[in-house]
Amino acid sequence: MYKSKGIFICRHPVHQKFDFTVSPYHILVQKKCYKKGCVEFLWRCNVAVKGKKCPRGYKHVGRNCFSCKYYYDEKICRIPEALVDDAALKQFFADLEEYEFWLSTVLGKQVDFSGKIVSVYPLLKKTIEDGKSFIRMNGFLITFASGHIGEDLFDDTLYLKVGARFLSRWQPAPGDEIDCMTTLNNDRGRIVLTQPRRVEINRGGDSPIIDYSKALVGKTTGAIIKDDIEHCHNCPYGAMLNIEEISPKQNSYRRFYCLRGIEYSKDCLVRLDRILQDYKNLQQTVG
Repeated sequence: MYKSKGIFICRHPVHQKFDFTVSPYHILVQKKCYKKGCVEFLWRCNVAVKGKKCPRGYKHVGRNCFSCKYYYDEKICRIPEALVDDAALKQFFADLEEYEFWLSTVLGKQVDFSGKIVSVYPLLKKTIEDGKSFIRMNGFLITFASGHIGEDLFDDTLYLKVGARFLSRWQPAPGDEIDCMTTLNNDRGRIVLTQPRRVEINRGGDSPIIDYSKALVGKTTGAIIKDDIEHCHNCPYGAMLNIEEISPKQNSYRRFYCLRGIEYSKDCLVRLDRILQDYKNLQQTVG
């Protein structure tokens, strides 16, 4: 529910790379800006707006400009907009209330889980502190499009977090079906299952496409994807990167990471090869 698409949109420039679409979790929980919006102060300069040179020699408005007589700030309030009509929005909040009640009954508890694997991603964590950064391995995420939690069908994306030992022993792959006992957690609006036990896997998919050694190499050679990541889902070279900024300011967010170091999905040879293969398969079917 918290990651539902097509509910809200926010015109803040930071969301431009996602076509200004934002999740309900970001609006309702993280920023709590629904209806009241969020306030931003933009640094301005009366000299710069006229196209003249700064008397102090600066090229951009910054913290050193606060005492300058030409400096001023502009207050902007951006309010998220609903993409659905009033009736659909009311129904969404009613469904969200039911979801939150259900979540309160299972959060942090051991539950039976079963589901069909969609993808297996390395999970990386990047820490930024005082201008320095480093990336470390933080396990793997097994993705499911849906799954059964106890007797309930959870008809949305959810994840199972595992370690290198689990990956080596069970070698999960897309198409496999898994049954296990696990602990249910809420990670910024996402359902993340941890500590799997009593595991059973029914093979039905491809061979495993990722292992610890490949992920370890990709950790140092990879890059954050800067454009549309829709093409990157289910890619064997994809990874989830959790970024935590400690200083100069605290912030945390996620980015999709390419283990091959390709920054733009439109230039990815793996994606292009997949398109060509699909085209060949179509030609063979027609022929």
